[in-house]
Amino acid sequence: MRALTKPEFSAETVFLASISRVKNKELKQRLEDCLNEIIRDATDYDLKATEAKLHLLQKKTILNGNVTRKEMEAVYTDRFAKLKTPGRHFYDKLKETDDGKCPLCNQLPVKTLDHHLAKSDFPSLALSPNNLVPACSDCNTIKKAAFPTSSEEETLHPYFDNIEDDQWLFADVLQTYPISMNFFIKPPTQVTELLAHRVLHHFNFYKLNTLYKSEAASELRNIAYQMRNLFELAGPEAVKEQLIERSESSFHDRLNSWKSAMYQALSNDNWYITTGIQL
Repeated sequence: MRALTKPEFSAETVFLASISRVKNKELKQRLEDCLNEIIRDATDYDLKATEAKLHLLQKKTILNGNVTRKEMEAVYTDRFAKLKTPGRHFYDKLKETDDGKCPLCNQLPVKTLDHHLAKSDFPSLALSPNNLVPACSDCNTIKKAAFPTSSEEETLHPYFDNIEDDQWLFADVLQTYPISMNFFIKPPTQVTELLAHRVLHHFNFYKLNTLYKSEAASELRNIAYQMRNLFELAGPEAVKEQLIERSESSFHDRLNSWKSAMYQALSNDNWYITTGIQL
């Protein structure tokens, strides 16, 4: 649920670099003859991604009439993603994020590149930089070859969607033992109905409430001793002030992080501040 700057290199640059060492002349010629189709499909992809219309792209199994899906997948695996291959430089650059975290969940570390549209269905986009999103293993596994059937089913695309100017993610404190949190999406009033649907779909599709609840449970255990001591020494108002400070600090870092939502909820929850904190 975080935006990323679009890659600075093109599908043409990545593809040509990746096939530059193909020794089989017949295969290399067939791959080179696909270039115009790859460029055309990458351009169409960008236009549709901007309008949340990627579901309108047609799947294909062959390029230029004679390059198979498996041959394009082999270019990705053996000449782009593999260590010490011509395209590996681009693979490594695409995996980089400012904090090493997956933009799809905004929490777990990046481990791989996810094809936003699966290379098995869209082989012409197998090496298109704008179709390659840095991702954690969990999000990549959940995504697999899922394909949307409508704009509402299109998950957020880090290169084309940016929701970071408004708060979408909120939380409630659950009066359980141990104390737990529940996270949910609340769309800002000024956004379109389509974007609201897509953000909620993204949140549910990647099972982010489950992930954030787990992370929050660890954080609640980590602060429990400090909060109880603060309560005993200075009372509930001091606890509330500390929680507000943590909330503000977290919001300054990431507006829609689970930690921002958690501390905001804790600071506004009278039960936690007066009773739950002592459990």
